[in-house]
Amino acid sequence: MANNRFLKFTINSTDKKIIRKFLSHQNFSSSQLRNLKNKGGQIFVNHKKRHLDFRMKTGDSLLVVLSEEIPADIIEPMQGKLDVIYEDDYLLVVNKPPGLASLPTRARTSRTMSNIVKYYLEENHENSTIHLVTRLDRDTSGLMVFAKNSFTHSLLDQILHSQDFQKYYLALIYGQMTPSLGLIDLPIGIDPDAFYLRNIDQNGKASKTEYKTIANYKTASLLKLKLLTGRTHQIRVHLSAMGHPIIGDEMYSHRKDSRISRQALHCYELKIVHPVTHELLNLKAPIPQDMVLLRSALEG
Repeated sequence: MANNRFLKFTINSTDKKIIRKFLSHQNFSSSQLRNLKNKGGQIFVNHKKRHLDFRMKTGDSLLVVLSEEIPADIIEPMQGKLDVIYEDDYLLVVNKPPGLASLPTRARTSRTMSNIVKYYLEENHENSTIHLVTRLDRDTSGLMVFAKNSFTHSLLDQILHSQDFQKYYLALIYGQMTPSLGLIDLPIGIDPDAFYLRNIDQNGKASKTEYKTIANYKTASLLKLKLLTGRTHQIRVHLSAMGHPIIGDEMYSHRKDSRISRQALHCYELKIVHPVTHELLNLKAPIPQDMVLLRSALEG
């Protein structure tokens, strides 16, 4: 049994004493409680097996063994290089290179980060069900978060767009933003002419991106961006709408750039309050070489 299926609690005087109510207060959903009861989960209080309606006392030790998860075969394990930035019993954070999709398409033939992560988890004899918490476009590099079980995934989803889960990006853009820092608050919808594109649409979903200029160059600049919402292509669409698309983003800038073969966008920092241990994680991924070379060219 893998470690990530175990959750341990010590019952305090102010905690709910009925196990079901206690776990609900710990953000177990009703479906997770049903799975715990009906799909092989186990509950122990002071090393004795108990049911969800058992009443605990202050000082009791509660051990929850989560239901076993059966991985879907839609994602095949595939060997590949994995740059692990952080890992514990509940989370896996990796640095994705550009040119690699987050999830496989229906064709299921190409290698993606999820295929590589599944292979890695199987090799380490862990639950290999893929719980992708954050995804990146194929040609965006940087930090991606995977949960190691459905409960942790659920907890992360609850904080994904809060101050407990902050995502920061670096982007090299054409031109310079005025003012040099601010908030882009423009709704995003699906482009009516191409389902795979997004555009600014007053009937679209609310979308907010904070930005700050880090460096200005003659014809470009380096921005630090923080996502306040999580729409598809959000940063790319927002910057394009402001008249300053990302260098190399042919899809939204409508121009090729010989200095880089993809959009110069990198998820470089995550600040996460760990959903289980409540530790503050401050994780960073180094800027990839193609963006380093582009920045040098812009400085030159």
